[in-house]
Amino acid sequence: MINARIRTAVATAAAVALLSLTAACGDAEQGRAERAGAEEQAADTGAEPVEEEPAEEEQPETELAVGDGFRYNDGVKVTVTKIEELGADQYGEYDEKPDASETAFRVHWDVTNGSKKPLDLGMWGVTAQGATTGGETTSLYVEKGMKEMTGRVAPGKTGSYTGEYSLPKSDGVEIVFTATRMDEEASLADDPNWTGSIK
Repeated sequence: MINARIRTAVATAAAVALLSLTAACGDAEQGRAERAGAEEQAADTGAEPVEEEPAEEEQPETELAVGDGFRYNDGVKVTVTKIEELGADQYGEYDEKPDASETAFRVHWDVTNGSKKPLDLGMWGVTAQGATTGGETTSLYVEKGMKEMTGRVAPGKTGSYTGEYSLPKSDGVEIVFTATRMDEEASLADDPNWTGSIK
């Protein structure tokens, strides 16, 4: 009788430990990719987009294409919407113009605050690099059309921002854009990266 009670107590303790371990593994997920194609397909059928959850103990997908979104666990979502070449007519008198051997471009992205508190954009960093040969970019100041990523985004609101860069023409037109979130809500092993062409 006593042995049966001991076996029951041990089995119960093991089940509780297993449930705790399973919950901890679920909490390790830091975010997820939201592919643009899934939203477009849902729009065609009138159905809600199906979001794929990463499997337990997997790192979230961080290699994305232009148009894809990356959603953090607190509901904050970042989407790179466009990479465009800057034309000669877009420079003002005091803007930084690239060298003739360089391609100037602008990256557009949105930050949607789906969390319950204001989002401090001072805790974010962004970079752009050449993807074809790993070419180094140079930041530019081009006032016309520029939307600097500063201040805060209120819950339920979306902010649209840009970054202006130049890349040596010898390094092609493929770009890797990286967003780095440095507040307590982001502890990803890898930052999300978007790869696309200057158009």
